[in-house]
Amino acid sequence: MNIREANATVIKRRIIKISRRLFLEQGYDKTSVRQILNKSGLSTGSLYHFFKNKEELLLSGLHDALLDISRLTDKIAVECQEPLLRYALDVALATCEIFKHKHLLNLYKAISQTESVDHEVINIKVNKMKKLLNDLNLHFSDKEIHSRILAIHGATKALMMATINEQLLVNPEDIYSLIINMALSEFNIPKKKIAKILLITSKIIKDEDLSRNLKKKLKP
Repeated sequence: MNIREANATVIKRRIIKISRRLFLEQGYDKTSVRQILNKSGLSTGSLYHFFKNKEELLLSGLHDALLDISRLTDKIAVECQEPLLRYALDVALATCEIFKHKHLLNLYKAISQTESVDHEVINIKVNKMKKLLNDLNLHFSDKEIHSRILAIHGATKALMMATINEQLLVNPEDIYSLIINMALSEFNIPKKKIAKILLITSKIIKDEDLSRNLKKKLKP
C-alpha cells in the first residue's frame, strides 16, 4: 500500500467513524451529510469520492459493527469448540444490545426501513450461514439457504418491530431464543442440539465481561 492509498484508507475510516457516532447519538434520519462533513473537516467532493450517499455510510458502519461482533463470537465458538455458537451468539448479542440501548434501537429501525441496507444485511446473513453450514458439513443449495434466510430475516424483523412498538410484550432472551430455534430448525439441526446451544448462549450472554468487551468494541 503506497502513501496515497494509506491516506485514503485513514480518511475513509474517519468518515465512517464520525458518521457512525452521529447516527448513534442523534439518529440516522436526523443526521445530515452536511453535519458529517463539518465534523470530519472534509469537502463535499472528498466525502463523495468514497461514498455515494448517506445509505452507504450507514452500511459501512454496520459492516464494521458486525465484524466486531463476529470476531468476538468466533473466538468464543473456537474456545467452546462449538461452531453453532457463532450464529447463536451473533443473534443473542445483537438482540440484547439493541434493547439495552435506545440509540441502537433507533439505528435498528433505520436499518430495517432502508431497503438497500436491509437487503445487504440479508446478503451478510446468507454468506455467514453458508460458511457455517460448510464448517458443519451440512449441504444446502444456494437457493435453499437464501430462501430460508429470507424467511428467518422477515420473521425476525416482524418480531423485533412488534416488540419495539410494544405490540408484543417479551424480553430479549425470549426473542433471541425464538429466532435461534427457528433458524437452526430450518437447517435441520436436531432439537436436543438446539436446546444445548440455547443453554450455553444464555449463560455466555449474562457474562458481564463479555458485555463490557462488546461495548468497548462497538464504541464509535
